[in-house]
Amino acid sequence: MSNVTEIRVHGVSGTPPESLLEVVDLRQVDGDDTARFLQRSVPPPEPPVREAFHWGNMTSGSILKAMWLLLAPFGLINLARYTLPMAVTTPGVADTEQKRWARVTADVLLRLLGLVLTLLLTAAVAFVALDLIAWQCGNSIRCVADNSWLPFSDKHPSSWRLRMLLGVAPPVALTMLLVQFGRQVYLYPPRVTPAPGAAQPPMEWLDGVGALAQKEFWAASPRAPMLRLFHTTACVALLSMLVAFALIKPVAGLRGGDEWVDEVLWALFGAAALIGLLCTGWTAWGYHPKGDRLRSDPTSNDAIQIPWAFRVVRWLTWGVLLAVLVIAFFFGPRYSSRGTGLLPVHLSGFTWVLNLLYAAAAVLLLFLVGITFLLSRLIPDAAPTKHFRRMWGGMACPTLASLAVLLATGFTAGFAIQMSRLLGDLVQPKENPSQDKAPLVLPDVFHLTALLWAGLVAVAFVCGLCLFFWYLFPGLGRSLKGRISDDYNDVSPADLPERTVSKIAKAWRRGSLKFRLPFVLVVLSSFSFIFSLAQGCLAGHALWTRSGVAFQRVQELLYERVWFDVKFFGLADDVGAWALTGLAAALAFVGMRAFRDPRWQRPVGVVWDLLAFWPRLAHPIVPPPYGGRAVLALAKRVQDKTGGSGRVVLSGHSQGSVICVAAVLRVGAETAPQPTTGAQPPLSRVALLTHGSQLLWAYSRLFPAYLGERLLRDVYEKKLEGRWRNLHRWSDYLGAPVLAHPVSGRLRPTLDDAWESIDGNRPAINQYGTTVGPDIWYRAIGPEIQLRDPHRVVATDGYPVAPLLAHSSYYSDPAYEEMVQQLINQLSG
Repeated sequence: MSNVTEIRVHGVSGTPPESLLEVVDLRQVDGDDTARFLQRSVPPPEPPVREAFHWGNMTSGSILKAMWLLLAPFGLINLARYTLPMAVTTPGVADTEQKRWARVTADVLLRLLGLVLTLLLTAAVAFVALDLIAWQCGNSIRCVADNSWLPFSDKHPSSWRLRMLLGVAPPVALTMLLVQFGRQVYLYPPRVTPAPGAAQPPMEWLDGVGALAQKEFWAASPRAPMLRLFHTTACVALLSMLVAFALIKPVAGLRGGDEWVDEVLWALFGAAALIGLLCTGWTAWGYHPKGDRLRSDPTSNDAIQIPWAFRVVRWLTWGVLLAVLVIAFFFGPRYSSRGTGLLPVHLSGFTWVLNLLYAAAAVLLLFLVGITFLLSRLIPDAAPTKHFRRMWGGMACPTLASLAVLLATGFTAGFAIQMSRLLGDLVQPKENPSQDKAPLVLPDVFHLTALLWAGLVAVAFVCGLCLFFWYLFPGLGRSLKGRISDDYNDVSPADLPERTVSKIAKAWRRGSLKFRLPFVLVVLSSFSFIFSLAQGCLAGHALWTRSGVAFQRVQELLYERVWFDVKFFGLADDVGAWALTGLAAALAFVGMRAFRDPRWQRPVGVVWDLLAFWPRLAHPIVPPPYGGRAVLALAKRVQDKTGGSGRVVLSGHSQGSVICVAAVLRVGAETAPQPTTGAQPPLSRVALLTHGSQLLWAYSRLFPAYLGERLLRDVYEKKLEGRWRNLHRWSDYLGAPVLAHPVSGRLRPTLDDAWESIDGNRPAINQYGTTVGPDIWYRAIGPEIQLRDPHRVVATDGYPVAPLLAHSSYYSDPAYEEMVQQLINQLSG
């Protein structure tokens, strides 16, 4: 068939199109620099025509994109929303959503939790810049002399008013940076300057859940620009309140201003507090304009035009901050040489705000656990086998949210601790200051977070040991060699030495470790939840009693304990702080390496693709979602190629398999003009080949409302009518079977148990696989195809020994072409 096109879609590593098509001379036939379709310049001698869909430019490029990994807590909050147990009886009809009240409540909690984390980041940067650097260090001649990079005088303390202005600059810059980050978006079609009156109005979701088949789901959400405005406006309001309160309630070392100055600052403080409360309410509501009020932004800076009333509120907030700074600079408190004791004191308000945010995160997390538990019990799980039911019993949302909270509090604490050590001597609780460096102090809650992270490091170390021992002593280790021999039954024992079998067995054991990751993650997240509640409870107790009695009690219980001549509290504080610093540094380093060196892209790509695939909904400041651009562009290409008598075989690797499934759903849902007599719908001329896919063992369990097993079965049986094959290798450390599984439900390389395909049948299994010609081997389990790795262990003339490929290069296995041809034959029939 000369009218068949095979479209190959790469995965997380951003495979170059030259590697996808295995040729160098290519030409672009559709798309743009962000998402492009390429073919070989010289037409192939025989069909099918192969195209490469390269979308990797959306998740690679500048070092600035790598910095998104440091905002991973925001991405986890947004990701958590899509893991909620949800169901709509009639997709697109909001009134048919099951238990809508519970889902709406969970959305409110997630949006508020996202706002708390954004404010926590702002408060931490403000604390370091204003309290730690401008106040504590700036007041110490020794600290300024030891840090010549600071813009202060080392002869005498600089004016507090000047230092205050310099200290406000970093949180202001952070807020502006968050605005720019939140505006980054990939649109389909690509954004162009519209002609007057030609701009299309933004699209709203048809229901509260959304679906991969709906174009509205992939469009830029009108809620995201409003949430971004609420978040950043609340950040500015919080900064105004912190500066104003620190001036109204001067601590030792500051001389208060005139009475009228305090009255004006109180008024500005109240205005900022009112705006902050309004932003919190609007965030909880999830407000965005609807109907006729929903309009496109004529400047193309945003997905929607922000209503004028909210723009006024935003500028009023900046005006309040400017007024606070002007009043403070010209009329506010001045530095006093009055002694402050051996240790510096904090500016008023910072400790209270940090305790409030910690406590709020814990309370929201606790309520989120309760409402998610209700949803998981009220909405039944459609998966027939327990091993493929919702991950963690439907509690994936609070699981990810707990990791996000502990990660966010950890990053803020680690940032403050390491900055204090860079500037001078961090004085731990109940310790005497050093005589060599300027003493600096931090709020107790930061020390508590470092202590809890030391505990999490210990838990992670134990989990790593468990994975290591499971790898060394697997329960199926003794049977692997026999299974491997079955796969290479056509190879003589002399050509399959023990060394080769052991090498393959190790690869299979490495590949099976991915099935243990959910257990490791739930253990880590369980401790994250407990630790988040613990630090939130202690912070809340400090708020309620207006004292640090609870923190002091923890210090008394732990600080005096000495193990091997080392004080436990001091060691834990060091371990936690360095673990946090190492984690942040590792994320930044790996991120920068990944966007410079393709060899580093796969480990980063797994995290990035999970965070950036889904639209912004619970948090507006996450990596720009690429899912909509990729899915809609691929769906449009499929529709173009299937026009007339064209046929398409979609081939998706790893994350590309998710994009392909979503594109199939989109093509199936597209409303086309009334077909002519005898014409077939476009989807009847489409087949699907996935490989290295995580659709069944990960995505269907983590996102049951969007990629559940029932939806995958519907794609196979109804949308594609059986024209779907999945390739897997047992050595693959990410991919696994999708279209069949053992009846027991546990995915493992066994042939002793019966297997059940996705359509409910139990196909016969050839123990020794199928051999086609001299170089093609595969084992068909219904539509599920197992490939061996390496596919060739004996070298002959023109056929060298193949390497272990694990998750990569499924195209290089000769069985791949055989599966493509089988699907083409199905399309011909």
